[in-house]
Amino acid sequence: MDRRTTLIAVALAALVVGSVIGAGLTGMFETERPASTDREHEASALAGASDPELTTFASDEAFVEYFDDDRSSTDAFAQPPVRAGTGSVNVTVEEDASAVAVASGADSAASTAPASGGGTERRYSETNVQEAALDEPDVLKTDGESVYYADHRYTSRWGETSIVDVSDPDAPDTIGSIPLSGDLLLAGETLVVLGDEEAAGYDVSDPEDPDKQWRTDLEARLETARLYDGDLYLVLVDRPEDDPCPIEPYGDRTIACTDVVRPTADADADAVYTAARVDPETGRLESETSVVGSRSLSATYVSENGIYLSYTRSTDEYDLRRSYLGSENGSALLDAEARKRVAALDDIDVSKRAKAVELQEILDDWRDRTDEDARRPSHRAFENGLRDYARAHQRELTTTGIVRVDIDGDLSVDASGEVPGTPLNQFSMDEHDAHLRIATTIPRTHGADSVNDVYVLDSDLETVGSVTGLGVDERIYSVRFEGDEGYVVTYREIDPFYTLDLSDPTDPTVDGELKLPGFSEYLHPLEDDLVLGIGQEDRHPKATLFDVSDPTDPVELDSEILSAEYGSDISRTHTAFLQDEAHGVFFMPASQGSYVFDYEGGTLEEVARVDVGGPGTRAMYVGDRLYVFGEDEAVVLDETTWTEETRIEL
Repeated sequence: MDRRTTLIAVALAALVVGSVIGAGLTGMFETERPASTDREHEASALAGASDPELTTFASDEAFVEYFDDDRSSTDAFAQPPVRAGTGSVNVTVEEDASAVAVASGADSAASTAPASGGGTERRYSETNVQEAALDEPDVLKTDGESVYYADHRYTSRWGETSIVDVSDPDAPDTIGSIPLSGDLLLAGETLVVLGDEEAAGYDVSDPEDPDKQWRTDLEARLETARLYDGDLYLVLVDRPEDDPCPIEPYGDRTIACTDVVRPTADADADAVYTAARVDPETGRLESETSVVGSRSLSATYVSENGIYLSYTRSTDEYDLRRSYLGSENGSALLDAEARKRVAALDDIDVSKRAKAVELQEILDDWRDRTDEDARRPSHRAFENGLRDYARAHQRELTTTGIVRVDIDGDLSVDASGEVPGTPLNQFSMDEHDAHLRIATTIPRTHGADSVNDVYVLDSDLETVGSVTGLGVDERIYSVRFEGDEGYVVTYREIDPFYTLDLSDPTDPTVDGELKLPGFSEYLHPLEDDLVLGIGQEDRHPKATLFDVSDPTDPVELDSEILSAEYGSDISRTHTAFLQDEAHGVFFMPASQGSYVFDYEGGTLEEVARVDVGGPGTRAMYVGDRLYVFGEDEAVVLDETTWTEETRIEL
């Protein structure tokens, strides 16, 4: 037996015992396609070298084999961006043109309700959401008459949701509770509670006596939910393990593994994402569809037209080397024997690890055959050539696949596309005038610095325009799209704040740039030409006021650093932020206190600091009363004088 045969036998043995590293891009579809067509040139293809189409699994066995390898950390080069604002994967839904718009671009919508004593209306706040027409889940909900506040310190099994009567804003009163906590959504007279392992709906037409209408188990992790046009949309994430077929993400409804949609190309998928539509009054699952996805380095977005699910595709070191050696420059370095053996790798039906072992042996043998005087220069030429090749193909090494699920009628997949890099969170994507905008970070690799791009895709998810190369050697920390404008913050040592002109989808441009210390993790349009950034400087919470009236020359009007604090819940979730446009103020919770800032006139002025016995969590207003919630109590302020009116035990 020759040396090469012995090596292949060893590699095959490694495959049999399952010693396959989760490097990413091999063996995913082998059970469904003949080796002669399935595996041809697979090793030489970079992740972004093709735009994958969509298909389904041919059998349960194919589904099981697909998820045999852990693909949760497959990218050999990507450095995960800091997840700011809303966590790793989120959903948002875009309002339609007929929806009630939030005045001057601010998305913390105000509503009105009849006052308890007569026919006049008073205003009340709603959850701060990305798009005004879509409600997002949060631990605090109100209809202007009652407040529902979930105890989110504990799991849903032990926590509860407090109910406070605010029909008289000057005399609030705790009137009851629900023995379940979690994220809340209020659909008319139904309060939906989304716990860790279950979801339930309560009839709260009589808030003093809530009645449970339905309950269902959640076998998959609830990623997020949206309430849109009377329907409840859920995104559930299931990581297949032993005996995964069929999938049962919601109640007793089963989904056949052969109905799960996947890309035809290799992907770093390690989970199944199920988009579901549920009747909030009954809890009945009305429609669902499932797509493979990535739990990290991905984001989920929903517009009135569809749910956008994403997955990551990455190139590991073996694929990069094999692709380079298949190029003209790389192939020219090898002798005839090495080129022949490298080419033969494409037809060997073994694991990626086995091929990586064999490729290293081929290169070692080639170096051993090289004249001793030329050995070092040859090795240097190979390493330099590989580095240059990786740099030239940087945007192909890590890409994000996007799948759109149509929500008009039964949920179904109707389009797919792909862009370089990876998104940060839900604010990285936005749909506007039949185009999807997405901001991504291109990871550093082989000496090439990280960069950041913005891509514009048409209704078929084909890229029609782009802005590339923002923030060299930095990563995206926050994004906000607002109509024809976009704002991107990147950071490493300073905070470049970019303004983008997106009015022409085929020719987006960078209008201006502003550099300043610290970074913004959440961007919020307060009113025309005024954007607020919430982030950090020197590890302390920071609020920054930007004037964008001249997009070519953005200006920092003012900033405030909370030097006594060490974090704000807004960095974790945008739902912790509240703007009260009528009074020209915003609420900013922190690690020890809760702050209210006036922003009118382009300056930031602290008008109230509230002590709720610990970290502030949420705030809301009813009429001219501001309610600030802590873990055990709420404080009520008069917004006309900023004096404390009363405290409520929860």
